Amino acid sequence: MELNDWSDAERRVEKAQELFEQRRWEEALDELRAATDLNPFNPGWHFNIGLTLDELGRTEEAIDAYQQVLQFEPDDLPALNHLGADFHQLGRFREALDAFEKMEKLDPSFEASYCNRILTYTELNQHERADEMFYLARLYKDECPHCYFNIGISLSVRGLWQRAAFCFQRTLDLQGPHPHVQVKLAEALWQNGELEKSRRLYVLSLRQEPGNISTLLDLAELLMEMGRWEESGEKIRRAIELAPNSAPAHCDYGHWLLARRKVDECIRTLQHALDLDPTYPGAHLLLGQAYLSVKRLSDAKKHFRCEMMLRPEEPWLLMQLSNQLLDIGEIRAGILCLRRLVGEHPQHSEGWQNLAVAYFMKGNYDEGIQCSREALKLDSENVMALHNLALALMETGKYNEAGKQLRQALEMEPAEVALHRLNFRLTLLRLRSLLFDSVKNLFTRRS
Repeated sequence: MELNDWSDAERRVEKAQELFEQRRWEEALDELRAATDLNPFNPGWHFNIGLTLDELGRTEEAIDAYQQVLQFEPDDLPALNHLGADFHQLGRFREALDAFEKMEKLDPSFEASYCNRILTYTELNQHERADEMFYLARLYKDECPHCYFNIGISLSVRGLWQRAAFCFQRTLDLQGPHPHVQVKLAEALWQNGELEKSRRLYVLSLRQEPGNISTLLDLAELLMEMGRWEESGEKIRRAIELAPNSAPAHCDYGHWLLARRKVDECIRTLQHALDLDPTYPGAHLLLGQAYLSVKRLSDAKKHFRCEMMLRPEEPWLLMQLSNQLLDIGEIRAGILCLRRLVGEHPQHSEGWQNLAVAYFMKGNYDEGIQCSREALKLDSENVMALHNLALALMETGKYNEAGKQLRQALEMEPAEVALHRLNFRLTLLRLRSLLFDSVKNLFTRRS
């Protein structure tokens, strides 16, 4: 390369840096491309191309840029880190893990190799490995906000909301206010029953990002749960004003209308949501609930089946859909939903508990008992699961084991009337069994 070309390439890179800082990504990319046309052998420039493409959301091209860097410098840790993050973003989790594991081999003290794997293992439902990465990362960087945020996501997926809230709060303590983290903390507090604290955080986030449709709709749903209907409706209508073609906004408005018993308008709104997005999760479920509320059972079943055909993966949706199916006597379909739920989310204790109930309804006590045990492995203090397990054991004649489960439940809830009633019934069954055995033995001796 001639001296003038080298100088021109350097000037273009300097110009690209200025444009990058001004967030003029396309122009910065043009300058960097021009520089690498003059000198294609500078790995730092290819790295900057990758960063710029990431800012533009062109992840596949960014991956090519980072791989170009690694052709020149195979041990470049920042390039490997960004490469792994982009693989993760595209759902190529195995390739992401390969990149992060290579980073660890090159430098075990490079904390990002552990931090980033927390989220990747979360996506793969390998939460024990996510926990392991969190604790390994803290050996090298004790107070990393990204680690706390990532493990908070894993804890949320597992339904461990109190611990998740602690981690999201720790993230904010370490890095300061951030709307996305505030929303995650709000969700965790909401699920943990701290509704007013959650509402304040959503409001704070909207002050920072007033046009965020997702946050508006989350706040609207929370306000519905709090019984603040007018405020909730106002937030949803505001979201529709900002995004008139948003299927989520129209679907949430349908939910609001259904709760306000405006069924005809609800049905029209939900059908419009499906016109905008025929596959939007939950729209068919809500339509089914709307039709069910006016005794149109065949229409309700049709929409519940449509929701099932979309093969939902969201735990909340599978739970609600299975509950509706069980309520209308579609037990086999309800079991299929719940099996999908615990198959995709094996740490979902409520899913295991409901699957046990569904099996009991079908008369499959052995399967139900096994599911109850799975629920109790995840939550040993689940009194309802203990109650259901004791009842099933009684139905199968395992009175001693049923008594053990009941005693454990009564230790936790000594005033629970349903448990005392079940215990009384168990006592009668034991007496009847003893009486039957005595009579049987008497006739046996006489014969």
